[in-house]
Amino acid sequence: MPPKRRKIRKRGKSGRGGSLILLVLLAVVVLTLYQGYRWTVADLQESGEKFLARVTAGDREGAAGLASVQEEELQKLVAFFREEEVAYAGIGRVRLTGLGRGEISFNFNAGGDQFSAPLLLKRRGQVWRVDGLPQVEFLEGALVKEVQGDRLAVLWQGRELFLEPPPGSSLKPGAVFGGWSVEKRLVLASMLDELVLSRLILRSGTTMEGEREGRLPLRPNYSVYKVDRGQIAPGTPGDLVVGQEQVALYLVDGEVVAAKLQKPYSPEQIRVNLRADIEDLSRESLYHSSLRCRGSQGLIVEDRLAGRSYNFPAGEMLILEPQGEEILLRSGGGTELLFKHRIYISSPSEGRIILSGIRRAGWGSAPPEYRGTLEVSNLEGSLVLVNELPLEQYLYTVVPSEMPLAFGLEALKAQAVAARAFAYASMLAGEYSSTGAHVDDSVLSQVYNNFREYPLSSRAVEETAGLVPFYGGQVIQARFFSTSCGHTANAHEVWPDATAGEFPSQPVPYLTAQSQIPGVAVQLQGEDQVRQFLQISSWPAYDQASPYFRWEVDMAAEELEESINRNLLERYREQPQFVLTKVGEKEFRSEPLGHRPLGRLLDIRVVERGEGGNLMILEVEGTGGTYRIVTEYNIRFTFRPVQYLPGRPPVILKCHDGSQRENYPVLPSAFACFELSRDGEGQLRRIKIIGGGNGHGVGMSQYGARGMAEAGFNFREIIQHFFPHVTWVNIYEQ
Repeated sequence: MPPKRRKIRKRGKSGRGGSLILLVLLAVVVLTLYQGYRWTVADLQESGEKFLARVTAGDREGAAGLASVQEEELQKLVAFFREEEVAYAGIGRVRLTGLGRGEISFNFNAGGDQFSAPLLLKRRGQVWRVDGLPQVEFLEGALVKEVQGDRLAVLWQGRELFLEPPPGSSLKPGAVFGGWSVEKRLVLASMLDELVLSRLILRSGTTMEGEREGRLPLRPNYSVYKVDRGQIAPGTPGDLVVGQEQVALYLVDGEVVAAKLQKPYSPEQIRVNLRADIEDLSRESLYHSSLRCRGSQGLIVEDRLAGRSYNFPAGEMLILEPQGEEILLRSGGGTELLFKHRIYISSPSEGRIILSGIRRAGWGSAPPEYRGTLEVSNLEGSLVLVNELPLEQYLYTVVPSEMPLAFGLEALKAQAVAARAFAYASMLAGEYSSTGAHVDDSVLSQVYNNFREYPLSSRAVEETAGLVPFYGGQVIQARFFSTSCGHTANAHEVWPDATAGEFPSQPVPYLTAQSQIPGVAVQLQGEDQVRQFLQISSWPAYDQASPYFRWEVDMAAEELEESINRNLLERYREQPQFVLTKVGEKEFRSEPLGHRPLGRLLDIRVVERGEGGNLMILEVEGTGGTYRIVTEYNIRFTFRPVQYLPGRPPVILKCHDGSQRENYPVLPSAFACFELSRDGEGQLRRIKIIGGGNGHGVGMSQYGARGMAEAGFNFREIIQHFFPHVTWVNIYEQ
């Protein structure tokens, strides 16, 4: 039999057909995906083009409707395309970067060169929205710090940026420019107009004034740069010290957008605001309605900006008054002049300028005389007076105004050093720069020209010329006061932080609580310790000769409560964060006070003292409420030993030398304790305040300096005692 044939299943047609179908289906899917991709990319591109069309047309609101971005960043991009040298040049690459995400590269021309930048988009439902913009910065008043190969290190707005320069850039270190950066690449940059001030004589928040350049408006957030020994660093407006020379300003449309300090500040000259009344500490006292002056050797009146100069003979009176925004000058000889700018008055041959109409205690009935130059400007329709003179000559009258000559040469030398340090620190601080000054002539700075010059105090200045104590490379806060109680206070337990307002503030290493009794250390934080210490007036302290070394006040309860009711509200208005009202069982917080917040006085409690025994927080309880008074200043001005009740005798402050003071304007110090007397029913009847010292208690005690000098210490040893850990610097040799 023939062999059986094996049946073979035919698969050819059906197999090939299935594969073909799969291939066709795959192709359809690919084509569909590709077409979908093309449509998606087209949608992506269209959305980007619509957004850019709005941007380049300056339609910020329209662009915002197509985007989910920060308003500030969108504003920068719109402003960039409004530049004349910038032109949109179309879309470049478009690509998807993920599910529902894409990126568009767009082109633009700037300054004759073409650049590109990215836009990020995100799909929300069926709509693409711009979700990310290129990093765009308008660098107005930026400075090139250094060139690092193909990058520029640029300072701007207190930041350091590293940018790729534009093609053909010639920017060099020290150059100040304006321009635009896109994605950390400079695409536009041009040098700014430079104006070098002859001398900066006024700086406010909105204006600078140059001696021969006049007033210039400031752009908000203008940049400041410092160049010191070839090193360039960012600065702040506070670095622009009135009186500084060689300040380079950079202008856009007549406004200052940047300033560069090209020369270290030299402190030889000081500028002093002169008040109409040295006892009136209000701001209004800085503004004069008129001025009368004459010169011991004649007067020279200059308008340096206009190049005008006039001479007047010795003794001829000049009368100056504001007239609108100008200054009217009339002389006794019949001359009448009108000035549009600040005027400078000086007396030749080192003569003196004699000011009539203002009084100073040490001059008796005679008008005070001034060295140097008197500058008169019209600010806000009134005359502002600034006396500029050498710093050392300024100290000739500061030292005798602040310390009696009887304290002796070494104590006067210590006072000269402290006063010089205070003046130098004030120059750098710029508190009075808006009126063109460094310091005030009252106790708000240090008292100037309230007493005449004397040979002994001038000698103290001359023999310490230029010497100032430093700590950590900076001039110290040379705090001084009249009298210690035998112990000084920590600065951080007396004053709040000047910036944050926190109390206690941060410790100052050279302003620390120290015993002023040689060889005796005392603990003064407990009430019994403080009371026992203050009840002894025979301590052999450096300050023992001061009448205020020990003192006491005895007041009826109604007298003290009247003082508290009147003064607590005033202190709340000035420093509401430091007058706290009890709310509930334990909480104290700042709350508005009524007309007589305390009512009837019920109790006084010490809450906290400093290491030196000074009151930091005092609690008073009355029928109207319970309050905590924070900081020694507020305590002393709330508990004024003054008679406010009509028909009663003055309140007497008894000093330990037997002398008495009537209605002393402030509690002499916060080194004090209280003795409360009550009747049989527990009602408060009288309060005795026992205290020691006069002043805030921080730094150098002036009577203590006298005591140390009499004990044989020289001025350097006195300064080192009151300001430990300091070093000595001559500020004219830095």
